[in-house]
Amino acid sequence: MVKKLNRENLLNHIDDNEKLLEMKKIIDKIEIVLNDYVELSTDFLDPYEVYLAKSILNRFEDISYSVDGGYEESERKIIYIYQSYLYENTINDLVAFQFNLENKISHKDILGSLLGLGIERRKIGDIIISNNVYSFFVKRELSDFIEFNFKKVNKYNVKLERVNSVDIPEKDYEINKLIISSLRLDTFLSNLLRMSRANAQELIKQEKVKVNFKSENKSSYILEEGDLLSIRKFGRFIFSEIEGTTKKDNYIVKIKIPK
Repeated sequence: MVKKLNRENLLNHIDDNEKLLEMKKIIDKIEIVLNDYVELSTDFLDPYEVYLAKSILNRFEDISYSVDGGYEESERKIIYIYQSYLYENTINDLVAFQFNLENKISHKDILGSLLGLGIERRKIGDIIISNNVYSFFVKRELSDFIEFNFKKVNKYNVKLERVNSVDIPEKDYEINKLIISSLRLDTFLSNLLRMSRANAQELIKQEKVKVNFKSENKSSYILEEGDLLSIRKFGRFIFSEIEGTTKKDNYIVKIKIPK
């Protein structure tokens, strides 16, 4: 008997239309696994999408899953979905590529070259830069195509090779400190970006701010230690910790900015 899933019930806790579309794809895969007894993997998901996917997958006793991005602290990951009797996935849909280049290039350069080949962003995982060694992860379904066609980044010719593992450098951060009166999102952004609170509220209203990869449109949202802020055109900032308070009871907070 073909199993049909109640999508409305599984998705009623998600109000982000973009995320809703991705979670519908997850449910499609769950349905195929349940009916056809196969193993499938998702495209690369950001941490918030992984969280949402788990909230759906955990409702199925007959389904198991595992999450992998190529290394333990990867940001973008794929999820393997399979019947629970298997205990673990038996397929590997991740491929790591690497090349050496004396010239300095950025994540954006590498991503741009991959997208320039007509590859969807969701087929590409983390991009790692360690000195003159550049690595990235992709879905296996596109690995042959990339290996044959990825020949240049920016204006530089590159020689791509598949690797079994990638050396992950220790992350480097610039450390700043702020004194703020409130942990409200608009107040935090106003101090962080050195703009008026009204301008900070406009950024939030225009959905240019994400907290832990989730779009946040409430200026009154209260931030917590460890939160990652992604602000369009400004970059990423980690609210590392509250170091203390001033005599006027303002917060002294540490901000980590990825280099």
